[in-house]
Formats: sequence, structure tokens, C-alpha cells
Amino acid sequence: MSKFRWFPAITIMLFVSMLSSIPGKTLTDAGLGSEPLHISGHSIMFFLLCFVYFKGYKDIIVAVLLTAIFGVVDELHQMLTPLRSASFFDIYTDSIGALLAGLILWKLQYILPKKLKDWLNK
Repeated sequence: MSKFRWFPAITIMLFVSMLSSIPGKTLTDAGLGSEPLHISGHSIMFFLLCFVYFKGYKDIIVAVLLTAIFGVVDELHQMLTPLRSASFFDIYTDSIGALLAGLILWKLQYILPKKLKDWLNK
């Protein structure tokens, strides 16, 4: 068991938490508040998070659940950030990203590139 298998998950969680700590006005001024960018950003980050949770736990259901739980915690964290609020839509988007990753891990893992499969299963 590699002691570094949780490093990718911790890195993504820290990155998401840093983004959630940016005040709302700063996001809007930087052009990061656009709806398509917002939705795709949530989906991609939580899709990746589910993959790296799987790398840590080796259990697809646990990976999907942990990802969804982190999405809820992330939204609660945003309530503490100036000019930000929690959004059920963001939780939904995060969960869809997690479910898509879980589905790929469950049914389509055999089509993933060999290097990715090897990395996930180390």
C-alpha cells in the first residue's frame, strides 16, 4: 500500500477549498462567474476527485459517496465566504460528475488507457 495514494485526493480537495474561499466579487471581476465555466468546472473537478478517491479506497461506491459528501461540505464552506452562498445546483453538478466517474470506473474501466488503469490500481 503506497503512502502517497491519497496525495492526489488531498491536492484536489485543497484546490477546491481554495477556490471556494475566493469572495464572490473577486470571482465575478476575474470572469470566473460565468455559468458555463462554473458548471463545467464543478463537473470536471468532482469527476477527477471521484477518480482519485477510488485510487485511495479502491471502492467505487465509497468514492462516489465521498465525492458527493465533499460537494456538500464545499457548499457549506462557501456560506462562510463573503458574497458567496451555497447552491443545491452545485451539489447536483458535483454529484453528476461523481456518478459519471463512478459509472466509468464500474462499467468502462477496461477502455481506460493502460497507464491510467495501472495508476488507479497501484
